[in-house]
Amino acid sequence: MGKKKHQTYEGLGKKPHDNKGPAKKGLSKKKKEQKDFQKVKLKAGKLRPKGVNETKLEFQSKAILIREQLREDSGPERIQDILLRLRKGTSGQKLAVLDTLKTRVQNDEINSWLPSLQSLIDSCTSYLSLESVSHYRSALQCLKTIFTRVEPSESLDPLMQLISQRLISLMTHLNDDVRERSVPVLELLLHQSYSSVLLTNHALSILESLLQQLMKTSRSERQFISTIDTTTTGNNSGHARLLDCIAQLVNIIFDKYNNEQPINKDTNQDEEEDKTLIDLLHKTKLKPFRLMDQLFQIRSDSQILSRVLDLLLKVLLQFWSEMRIHLGDRHHHRDALSCLWCCTRIFHRLMNSILSSQHYTELHSIIAQHSSSIHKYLLQNFPFDEHQGSDILSSKQVQQKNLTVRRLNIHIIDLLSTQFPRIQEQITKNLNQSSFQLKPDQMQPLLNYMFDLLNNNENLNVHETKDTLEYIEKCIRSFRDDKIIQQCIDGISKYIQRSINDLHTNSIAFRILCDSISLKIAKLDPQLITLLPADDMVWFVFQVLRSSETEFSRNERKDILERMTQIFSFELDPFSIVLNNIWIDYFAILKVSTGIEQRLLITWLYGINGKQPLNSSCLLSLQQYIQWYWLESESIHLLLGILLRQFDRHGENLCSMNEFSLFLFRLLFPSFKIDGYVTEKITDIDANRTFKYGELIINHIQRLKLHRDNIIEALWIRIENAFVNNRSKQLKWFEWTTIYSLISIDNEIFPNTIVQSRLGVHLIQEIQQLHRTSDQQFTQFILSRVRTSSALKRILKECLALTGNDQELYAMCISLLD
Repeated sequence: MGKKKHQTYEGLGKKPHDNKGPAKKGLSKKKKEQKDFQKVKLKAGKLRPKGVNETKLEFQSKAILIREQLREDSGPERIQDILLRLRKGTSGQKLAVLDTLKTRVQNDEINSWLPSLQSLIDSCTSYLSLESVSHYRSALQCLKTIFTRVEPSESLDPLMQLISQRLISLMTHLNDDVRERSVPVLELLLHQSYSSVLLTNHALSILESLLQQLMKTSRSERQFISTIDTTTTGNNSGHARLLDCIAQLVNIIFDKYNNEQPINKDTNQDEEEDKTLIDLLHKTKLKPFRLMDQLFQIRSDSQILSRVLDLLLKVLLQFWSEMRIHLGDRHHHRDALSCLWCCTRIFHRLMNSILSSQHYTELHSIIAQHSSSIHKYLLQNFPFDEHQGSDILSSKQVQQKNLTVRRLNIHIIDLLSTQFPRIQEQITKNLNQSSFQLKPDQMQPLLNYMFDLLNNNENLNVHETKDTLEYIEKCIRSFRDDKIIQQCIDGISKYIQRSINDLHTNSIAFRILCDSISLKIAKLDPQLITLLPADDMVWFVFQVLRSSETEFSRNERKDILERMTQIFSFELDPFSIVLNNIWIDYFAILKVSTGIEQRLLITWLYGINGKQPLNSSCLLSLQQYIQWYWLESESIHLLLGILLRQFDRHGENLCSMNEFSLFLFRLLFPSFKIDGYVTEKITDIDANRTFKYGELIINHIQRLKLHRDNIIEALWIRIENAFVNNRSKQLKWFEWTTIYSLISIDNEIFPNTIVQSRLGVHLIQEIQQLHRTSDQQFTQFILSRVRTSSALKRILKECLALTGNDQELYAMCISLLD
């Protein structure tokens, strides 16, 4: 075994390099073998050769992208380019792109990304079904921003088919976590202001998929409901939120079908028999299959609606049976109460929609099949204990949600007693089927429960009060039983006298009381009439008229006034007495009212029954309102007609003849000065107005039946006294027309000789100036009265001596007498 060259030999004391061995073959003299650690001399222009074991410094590292950095680096990138980046990259990069997309959609001008709306909706809805929660939330926030900013529904309408399909795919997803996301997405669609328009053609398919999914999941597996993601606002649990979505979908569906006009089979029946399907297809020309699609779509929608209604009733009854058990549970009381409340809302809408539907009668058979089950479930554990869960819900929460067990009881009674009798009557008419319904006798304890709530429970809030009153109103309309109506009059009268609620709540009670009195007017007990709250009812009407139009619309004010006017027309004693006690407020309201409101207020005067006379101050106020023209012309005519007819009916029980004749005299002869009355200067406009209502008074007096002669005689006496006291008084032209008209009414009642002589002189003077005066209207009026009145002809004949030697004037007078 040889030794290495660098080793020494201790025995010989020589190094290995001292002993030169033979040179290796194959090496030239220039290229000798280099020793270890020997420095290599490089020639100019040549690089040092790389070592075999040298570490390579050229390597690549993966880029680290921060989401905030990516947002800054993107800059003013187009929306379309951002959408393209969603197709590639890692999960984190796509999440960053979604955040960038959400920010751009929120901050950029809507016109910059509206052309890419379809791609935006497609991309965002596709990310809703990813298992990543972060991607789902970013996509949902982006959708919220899009729906908030895109106001015209026309832009989203073409995309609703895609959105509905993606929503249905979420509902039917195999993954429970993904399936939970369908409710927030559905809420996002339903909470838009234009949702009823966008979902009109898609709500039925969405509701059907939702109900089918609910029917598939068992009671223990219903995590789809109880663990819904809380990405939307509101504190309701998944159960209540889901039922609220179902209620909104039901409203959209039945709004569509109830607005459709039923086909009229009576019109053009002969022509329809001659038409065939081929004829209809020929009319479509360019698109013959569109008609076929419409025909099959109508049939398909009808079948789907029937199927959906059947599923809906089953789901509602299943919810009801489960939630009524949890109503007494401390931890689930709020959720159970909200769910039961939503169920009653849906039941109400179903009943009302089916009653108003005239072209989907097959729905009646579905309701008939479930009718007994609905009654059975609603009556279980009824009435629910009002103290259940009272310590769980604070008063603030009750005010915000307006949910109480008492309101729930009221709505259940409403369903059983008013909604179901109507729908069952329709079912009996169409299908000849009878089912359970409440009778009027069975309603007595329910009404007692309602009135006990109204009059003996101080903790009743506004919403519960409204529900109770609306239920009582529906009950009266449904049964129209004498005992029920009498009980309502008694109970509502007590409520109005002690009510401190707002005007809108009291308007329901006012409406109930007016309708009850109108229905029972022929059989009203006199003792019950004396207990009617006339003062409170009139004061309520005054408060409504004094309120702003934002609180009560014009139609609402008119409806309240019409009901009150009808009650006054019955001439009940409490309301007749009230009129004498409210003149100040009455005239204040009358002065500022206009149009139909003013005429309805005047019609209240029909309520005067003569048992208590009018105050003299009332007649004076009426005279001033007419003379000073504070009332409209139609109102003045109505007022005069009512007063004269009422006096003709009641005579001096209404007011004394002296007061009534003075009232008429002041209206007809305003230029005469009377003690205690102010005489004002009369303009030409006032003269024309006085002439018009003066003729109206004379016409009404002429048509009176009982007291016509007494009124005419009393007026002549006042005119005679006025002429005696003012011998030199010159009457106005409209006052002369009144005298001419008054004397033409009756040929037997004449004034004294003083008035006749003054009238004869005035008549001769007017005939003498027949061709000279410019007031042809006044002259023609006098001539027409002379030609038609035998009393005026007699006075003219007695005054022919006043013509003197004027042959022309004499001839004119003779011509009038012929």
